[in-house]
Amino acid sequence: MLIDLHTHHTTREPHITSIISSGTTPTTDGTPCSVGIHPWHITTAWETVMQQVRTAAPASNVVAIGECGIDKLKGPADIALQIEVLAAHAALAEEVQKPLILHCVKGQEEIMKLRRQMAAKQAWIIHGFRGKPTQALQLTGAGFYLSYGERYNSDSLAATPADRLFLETDTSSTPIYDIYKEAAKHLSMSIEELATVIAQNLSRCNINII
Repeated sequence: MLIDLHTHHTTREPHITSIISSGTTPTTDGTPCSVGIHPWHITTAWETVMQQVRTAAPASNVVAIGECGIDKLKGPADIALQIEVLAAHAALAEEVQKPLILHCVKGQEEIMKLRRQMAAKQAWIIHGFRGKPTQALQLTGAGFYLSYGERYNSDSLAATPADRLFLETDTSSTPIYDIYKEAAKHLSMSIEELATVIAQNLSRCNINII
């Protein structure tokens, strides 16, 4: 079984389990999904939208909160607002005991600081990680998980501890199998070995979908 940790595409292939990023409304067919407010979509009315996320969060097929986070390039210019919205998601993740899926663009320091301040117990997973190996080590050392998509720094992938690793397609049309194949090559592992590692990490994050 291959796990696609974060995607915007549905698949019916029996050997693939995907977690759909479904915005503020969960999937209606029972497909595993995450719910949250993307930083690009934050407005001054975010608290009203957040109530939709809170209502959806306890559903059994909602397996994670997010994607949410900080984006200093495309998000609102008010970084304090982005942090406030992220903190609300993080508090919800603690309440429902589900992991947090994070979108992070130039917001690493703020996200790390918030996790320390909140003493979060749930897993925080940075999706689509493309940073340098030093950043990968800093984040995983601070307790974060990293999810790699179609494009990434292969040295960062190699530097990421196996017990902190996920793979995803996000918005890419590249099949998750191809992403596993390429990552397995860089890690000198078989696809089957890598799939086992990631399935174990899913369990560590309290995501029970396989």
